[in-house]
Amino acid sequence: MKTLLSLFLFLNTIIASSQVLPPLHNYEPSLYHAGNQNWMVSESDDHFIYVANNKGLLEYNGSQWTLYKTPNESIMRSVKAQGDRIYTGCYMDFGYWIRDDSGRLNYTSIIEKTKFQLQEDEQFWNIIVKNDYVLFQSRSRIYFYDIDSGEVSQIAEQTEINKFFQVGDTYYYHVLGEGLFQVVNKQPQLKGSIDFFLEETIILMFEYHSKVYLLTQDAAVYLYKDGEVSLVGSCELNQKITVYSASLLSNNNLLLGTIANGVISMDLEGKVNYALNQGDGLANNTCLYVYEDSSKNVWFGLDNGISSISIDSPYQVYNDNAGNLGTVYASYQSDGILYIGTNQGLFYKKSGQQKFSFIEGTEGQVWSISEHNGTVFCNHHLGVFVLRDKNARRLDNTIGTWQLYTVPNASDLIVAGTYKGLQVLTNTTGQWEFRNKIDGFDISSKDIIAYKDLVYVNHEYKGVFKITVDREFKKLTKLEKIEELGKGIGSDITDFKGKIFYSKRDAIYVKTSANSKFVKHKELSNIVASGEYTSGTFIKNDGYLWLFNSSQIYKINIEDINGSYNIESIPLGHELRREKIGYENLTKVGPKNYLIGTSYGYTTLNQNSSNTLSHKVYINNLCRLDKSTPTSLSLKSPSEIPYKNNHLQITYSSPFYKTLSIVEYQFRLLGEDEEWSPWSKVNSTELKNLSYGEYTFEVRSRVNTILSDNVATIDFTVAKPYYATSVAIAVYIIILVLIILVLNGFYIWYFKRQKQRALQKQQKELELKSLTNEKNLVELRNEKLRSDIEHRNKELAISTMAMIKKNETLNELKVELDNLPKSVASRSLKKMLDKNLNSKQDWLTFEEAFNNADKDFFKKIKELHPSLSSGDLRLCVYLRLNLSSKEIAPLLNISPRSVEIKRYRLRKKLALSRDDSLTSYIVEI
Repeated sequence: MKTLLSLFLFLNTIIASSQVLPPLHNYEPSLYHAGNQNWMVSESDDHFIYVANNKGLLEYNGSQWTLYKTPNESIMRSVKAQGDRIYTGCYMDFGYWIRDDSGRLNYTSIIEKTKFQLQEDEQFWNIIVKNDYVLFQSRSRIYFYDIDSGEVSQIAEQTEINKFFQVGDTYYYHVLGEGLFQVVNKQPQLKGSIDFFLEETIILMFEYHSKVYLLTQDAAVYLYKDGEVSLVGSCELNQKITVYSASLLSNNNLLLGTIANGVISMDLEGKVNYALNQGDGLANNTCLYVYEDSSKNVWFGLDNGISSISIDSPYQVYNDNAGNLGTVYASYQSDGILYIGTNQGLFYKKSGQQKFSFIEGTEGQVWSISEHNGTVFCNHHLGVFVLRDKNARRLDNTIGTWQLYTVPNASDLIVAGTYKGLQVLTNTTGQWEFRNKIDGFDISSKDIIAYKDLVYVNHEYKGVFKITVDREFKKLTKLEKIEELGKGIGSDITDFKGKIFYSKRDAIYVKTSANSKFVKHKELSNIVASGEYTSGTFIKNDGYLWLFNSSQIYKINIEDINGSYNIESIPLGHELRREKIGYENLTKVGPKNYLIGTSYGYTTLNQNSSNTLSHKVYINNLCRLDKSTPTSLSLKSPSEIPYKNNHLQITYSSPFYKTLSIVEYQFRLLGEDEEWSPWSKVNSTELKNLSYGEYTFEVRSRVNTILSDNVATIDFTVAKPYYATSVAIAVYIIILVLIILVLNGFYIWYFKRQKQRALQKQQKELELKSLTNEKNLVELRNEKLRSDIEHRNKELAISTMAMIKKNETLNELKVELDNLPKSVASRSLKKMLDKNLNSKQDWLTFEEAFNNADKDFFKKIKELHPSLSSGDLRLCVYLRLNLSSKEIAPLLNISPRSVEIKRYRLRKKLALSRDDSLTSYIVEI
């Protein structure tokens, strides 16, 4: 099975025949949102790119595409930018676009403005602009437009104009079957009528080193002089080519746009530099237009999309689009042979060849390629291979090997870091072979260095081990773990110029001598800081120590004189490098020319090539978002934004088009915050809820790490809210004055009222005092009356008690008289006693005293019970005084029993029930 696979790979070496090409960038129709076909490309003074598209005029500012539809909805065939105007030609119309204050382009039709009559069904395929006039070419005519006067005139007419050329200050056009014409003083003159001009289709006419050359449809270059032509060269590709468009580039090479073969770069003799087609990543194989801009970017207007390449880029790209090579893990150049180690095996290519060939027997993962003592080794999943030319010999007994390291002071010994510890290779008979495994250490040894009698091994998950071996490198004598270094994914250890380096996320440690400790190096540690870290893999190549992070490649050297570090950064980020993280690799392939392995092939870096990153930033649009509906505002004069709707969106861009470059933006709003925002790839920002006042918005850009040449600014003002305007303030002042007047009036009224209230209070207090005095007088009177009543009641009580005592005494005397012998004297005395017991005068005296004490009683009881007799009233009086029957009996000169009978009769007269108390009733009247 292995044999069949090897044979298959060997026979299919042409699958790895991709080319090293300039960096390519594609713009699909789905990106720019317009038609598929793109007929012509031009660049304005501010480096914006304009494309004549099927749907209209495309504008690209470096960040976004904008489509301006053709006014008559026809296909736009031509475009040329000059000054502040963008001239375009389409079906039955040509004119120009000018940017308004808000930054949008507005169209003016020259045909409509001048009322010029065109030929039926004319389309305009080319535009040539000079300072004071413009030439528009259709298939049958050429028109002259005078910019100053605004007049249009016809200067040429033919049945079929193939192409229209400007050569220096001279204008030519070619008519198939008729010849080559030159326009002189607005008149055509036939300059070439030989068979060549009648039969060949001329695609390009150009001047080079003061000579005029022609390029034909079949990719042949001719020298033109005095109506005659001579062949200079033709495209060396062994296939039929039909050229549709072409351009002589600033590097003196021709770039041909073909109908079906993509684009081809060749010199004037026809030697091909490279051919770029759909298989190499070009968006489409039919190229309708080739245009080089001022920054040496070449744009291709394609039948389906737009592509661009950077011809002066220091980078060249080998894209393994078919996946035949795989991910590149290692590379090495030796004796004119370039070796590439991938996940699929080992490939090689000799100098001058474009095709890579597979080296038989090396199927599988290659981890590294290195040279030791004049021998090139391939460290492979299957073991160690010795390379010689296109052959690879596996060393017996070797197992999966990560890398090799020559033992210090023993050039015939090599330590191999393998999947299961360390092995030793030796060269005893002129050939390298396996010698032994170092016993006592079986841990995977991906990163190793031999330092004196020590071997350092780094394991991403376990840390760094310091291994002491015996003098013969056969067994382990001591094993230590360097705890202070810790461990980390993507960590690595290496030596460089007598020092040992260990790297992981956020830290690079350096050990300067055998007895010193690892010390964190501050400057180097910045390279692997968390925000920039991809891996800590070290690469030693070309006398430098290389290190990659997310945004840069670092080239590190240590000065021999003073030991200082010289760190050079190369602005190529991981997003553009696309390497396998943790397995970064770089190899010198020429003077200051390096190959960087990627996941899709490799990229070459030529540090001898200038990489101009000069650029500017522009503000493209300022708009107010009112309920998410944008309203464009002026970019030329400060705008005033209503306070209520101060939700703004500002878009900006840097027209920098070099592939393998990253453009980022940073802004600040003076008047609110002096600090710059974080760098971002987003080319717009929104400003919300701004306070009223004047603002200046500033934006700058950077390409990789190079700042823009300018800072773009725009001023605007957020209007005061209605409640802070001058009118509102005047109203507030008036209201304040009115309030002061009202308050003043209120205070006057209030104080008057308070004064009146005080007077009223004083008067009331006097009245109250008077009433109090009167009350006191009344109380004194009442007190006197109560005193009188109490006195009278006392007198009444004394009188009553005296009457009771008197009657009791008289009754006792009467009883004593009844016990004495009866005589006249006793009878007379008894009569006298009876008269005193029933004395009417005593009752009258008592009644008068009772009336003084309770004068209304008799009146009330007589009103309630008019039928009561005087005896009943007398009993009622005694009951009101709360006297008992025993106390009443002497007063009535009757027995207590008779009193009870009287009480009973009185109860009846008063109509009281059994439950009602007679005494209580009498007392309550």
